[in-house]
Amino acid sequence: MSSPLVSFIIPYFNAGTTIQATIDSIFNQSYKKFDIWIINDGCTDLASIEKLKDFEGREKIKILHQENSGPSIARNKAILLSNAEFIIPLDADDKIELDTVSESIKSMNENPKIGIVYGNLQFFGNENKIKIQETFKIEKQLLWNQIAVCCLIRKSVFEEVGLYDEFLSKLGLEDWEFWIRVGSSKWEFKKIEKIQFQIRIQTSSRTVDVANRNLVEIKKYVCQKHSFLWLEMYENMYYQNKMTSEMPDFKIGRIVLAPYRFFKHKILNR
Repeated sequence: MSSPLVSFIIPYFNAGTTIQATIDSIFNQSYKKFDIWIINDGCTDLASIEKLKDFEGREKIKILHQENSGPSIARNKAILLSNAEFIIPLDADDKIELDTVSESIKSMNENPKIGIVYGNLQFFGNENKIKIQETFKIEKQLLWNQIAVCCLIRKSVFEEVGLYDEFLSKLGLEDWEFWIRVGSSKWEFKKIEKIQFQIRIQTSSRTVDVANRNLVEIKKYVCQKHSFLWLEMYENMYYQNKMTSEMPDFKIGRIVLAPYRFFKHKILNR
């Protein structure tokens, strides 16, 4: 059986000092059937613009250009052009571990229902620690982002649930919203208990400079967009609590704890 093509999708904005390490990590990994899409998102730094020339004409690397529009629009442009079966979104300052792609594709092949495979992260730069990512649950994803943007994704997932939300392209956290859509679809998430990517932590980053500043607007937009899911989750919680409160064990427990609650109330309100 022939190996499927994997496309690495890299938005690129003034990242001339870090992208070489990112590209090197891709070429050094064990899986060899891949291509790389670098999307110049309107770089303003001359050194970063010059750095792109190092990759022009290089085998397996394709370079796209656009006015500064943010990573959602940059990623979407390359995903639509890619003929790959699998997509890996990667930032221009991060790195991939040696066997990440081969191990992730193996998991995909074992279960066609799996649309996303992800693992743990190694932070480096201004912070050096391992980030253990959570097991994906849609109830949690509605409240916060559980997994990073870098992972293996079937292209058919994008074809079914849509691309990254372009309204969030400059606001940030477009991956949080995308995972909500995937989590509410038929596709399953698979976590591999290994470090799969190295994430560079910098004092100045898009998360710090942009997403955190726009957090209130982002949350409002995402909650409104997925209001039906919020309602569904609230209804489920309500009926689960109602069923629990009507169970005999729960009623007996309330009777047993009544004296404790009485004395606690008296002590705290002295």
